[in-house]
Amino acid sequence: MTKSPEFEKSYATFGLKQSFRQLRFALGSRSAKNEKQTRMLEIVQEAENRMVSVYGSPIEDLDILEVGPGQGMTRAYYFGLKNRVTALDTDVIARGFDVPAYWQMLRTNGAGRVAKSFGRELIVGRQDKANWAATLDAKKLTAPDNLYGDICQEVPGENAFDVVMSWSVFEHVPDPDAALDNILSALRPGGIFYISLHLYTSNYGHHDIRAFTGNLEALPLWGHLRPSTAHLITPSSYLNEWRLSQYRETFFKKIPDCVEILEKFEHPEVYGPYLTGELREELADYDDDELLTVNVVYIGKKAA
Repeated sequence: MTKSPEFEKSYATFGLKQSFRQLRFALGSRSAKNEKQTRMLEIVQEAENRMVSVYGSPIEDLDILEVGPGQGMTRAYYFGLKNRVTALDTDVIARGFDVPAYWQMLRTNGAGRVAKSFGRELIVGRQDKANWAATLDAKKLTAPDNLYGDICQEVPGENAFDVVMSWSVFEHVPDPDAALDNILSALRPGGIFYISLHLYTSNYGHHDIRAFTGNLEALPLWGHLRPSTAHLITPSSYLNEWRLSQYRETFFKKIPDCVEILEKFEHPEVYGPYLTGELREELADYDDDELLTVNVVYIGKKAA
C-alpha cells in the first residue's frame, strides 16, 4: 500500500529531539504505569461496550482492523484476546531486535521514529507489555497481523472486517472523507466502525509535544487558534485542522444514524471559566463544544 505525501511528516517522524523528549518523559513516569494501565483498561472496556450497543452482539470471534495502532498496540492486544486483529499503520512496526524492520523504519519513517521505537521497545516496551498482560490477567498477548499503508489511499481488504477502529488518527490523515470511504469498503455488511479522534480545536489539539510531556502549563490556552499566540505553538505532527462541523458533515452524510459522543472530561470545569473577556473575543469563531471537547467518537454500522 502507498501513503499520502503529507505523511512524509507522520505522527512520529518529527525529529530526534522531540522523540527523545517523549522517551525521557515515559521513563520518568514509569512509577505511574500500573495506574495508567488500569485506567486504560476502563477506557477500552467502555469503548467495547459502546461497540456492542451498536453492533448488537459481543465483540468476540470477529475480524478487526485497527487503523494507526502505534507501536504500543495496547488496544490491539486487548481485542486480540477474543478476536483476530490486523493493524494498519503508515509507520513500520518493529519489535525486539528486528534489525531489518528497524532499517526499513529508518528509510521510511526517519531517525526520530527509530529512536523512539527502539527506546520504547527495549527500555519501557517490554515492561509495558508485561504490565498490560497482568492488567488483562492474560498469560499471553497475541500480536496483530501488521499492514503498512495509508487508509486514505487504499482499501485494506474489501468486505474483510467486522469492526474497524481507530483512536487519535483521523486528525492526522489528510483526507478524512476518503479514509471513511475506505473504512466502509473494508467493512462487511452489518459491520461497525469506532472512530475516536482528538479534536483540533481543543485546548491542546495542536499536538505541541510539550502538552503531552508534562509542560502543558507553559502553553497559552488555545494558543494555536489565536492570532496573537499561534507563533508560540509547534505541532509535533501533520494535522488536517478539521473542525467539528466538517466531521459531522462527513460522518452523518455517509451513515446518517451513526452515534456521536463528545468527550469533554474535566475541561468545562477547568478551562470553561477562562472563556471570557478578550480571550472569548479572540476565539469568537469557535463555540464551546469545539473548544471544550477533547475527543469526538463516531460509531456507525454499515448497512446489511
